[in-house]
Amino acid sequence: MEAIVLRAFGAPENLRREIVPDPTPGPGEVLLRVHACGVCYHDVINRRGNLPRTSVPAILGHEAAGEVIGIGPGVEGWSVGDRAATLQRLSCGTCAHCNAERNSLCKLDTRFFGEEIPGGYAAFMAAPVAGLGRVPAGVSWPVAAVACCTTGTAVHCLRTRGRLAPGETVLITGASGGVGMQAVQLARHDGGRVIAVTSGESKAGPLFEAGAHDVIVSPTLDFAGEVRRITGGHGVDLALEIVGSVTFAQTLKTLAPGGRLVTVGNLETGIVDLNPGLVIVKELEILGAYATTQAELNEALRLVETGVLRSWVSDVLPLHEAARAHDRLEKKEVAGRLVLQPVH
Repeated sequence: MEAIVLRAFGAPENLRREIVPDPTPGPGEVLLRVHACGVCYHDVINRRGNLPRTSVPAILGHEAAGEVIGIGPGVEGWSVGDRAATLQRLSCGTCAHCNAERNSLCKLDTRFFGEEIPGGYAAFMAAPVAGLGRVPAGVSWPVAAVACCTTGTAVHCLRTRGRLAPGETVLITGASGGVGMQAVQLARHDGGRVIAVTSGESKAGPLFEAGAHDVIVSPTLDFAGEVRRITGGHGVDLALEIVGSVTFAQTLKTLAPGGRLVTVGNLETGIVDLNPGLVIVKELEILGAYATTQAELNEALRLVETGVLRSWVSDVLPLHEAARAHDRLEKKEVAGRLVLQPVH
C-alpha cells in the first residue's frame, strides 16, 4: 500500500512516500480503507521527535476516517462496509476513570493513533474498534476525519472541562486553527461572547465568519491589554488556551475573578512561569484537557451532520503531499484544517 513513512525525526521532508505491506487486522481490530486523514499540529510535534512514545519508522495520523473492509478475530458489532472514524487515543473502557466517563485518564490502555498504533497517513490501517466511532452516512470523509480532534476537542474543552454557561465571555487563542475554528463556532452557539486571538490579519475574516464577536490580531501575541479593554476591565470568564507556553502568561492575565483557563495545546512544547499569587487572590481555575471521549465524538458528528457547526476543512491534498501540508502548518498559512486523501 501507499503510506507516508517517517524514518527519522526532523524536517517535513522526512515524511516520504513509500510502498509498504498492507496491514492485517489483529484481535479486536478492523481493517480500514482510509479515505481521509486530518493533519494536526500534534503531527508536527510528533514529526519533530517531541512525543516520547513514538519510535521510528512511524506512520503518523490520528484523524482518520474510512470504510471497514476486514474484520479481525473477536470483533463484534462491526461489519464490512461500516463507516468509521478514529478517536485520538484508546482506553480500556472498564477502569474507574472510564466508568466515570473520563476515558482520557485511563492508564490501562493509553495507545494513541499515529504513535504506538500506525496512523492514517496510509491507504489502509488496522484499527482497534475500541478507538473507533461510527460515521453517519451524510458526513463526508474529510469532515468525518477531523470531527474528533477538532469538533470533539471543542466539545471536551468548552462543555465538559470548561463548563461554559450562556452569557459568559470566552477567549480562544490559536483561534484560526482546526480546534480554534470549531471552538469559536461552538462557544457562539452555546451562548458565549467570543474573543478570538490570531497572529495573522488574513485570518480575521474567517474568524468573524465563524462567529467571533471580537478578533484580536496580535503578531507579537501580546494581547492581554486589548482583552481587558474589550471587556471593560472585567476580563474573561473562560479562556481556551490552544497555543500553550507561548501565550499562557498573557491568557492568565485576561481572566476575570473566578475565571477558568482550559489548556489543551502546547505547540512549542515549552514550560511556563506561574505566579501562584494571581491564582490565589482571583480564585482562578487552571484545567487540563486531553482527548475526546466516545460520547463527545458522537456529539461532534451530530453537530457537523446537522449543520450546527461547519467543519472548517480548508484544503484537501493528496496523501503524497504530507510534507507540504506540514510545511504550510508550520508557516501558519492555514485557517482551519488540512486533510490528506489517499488514492485508491
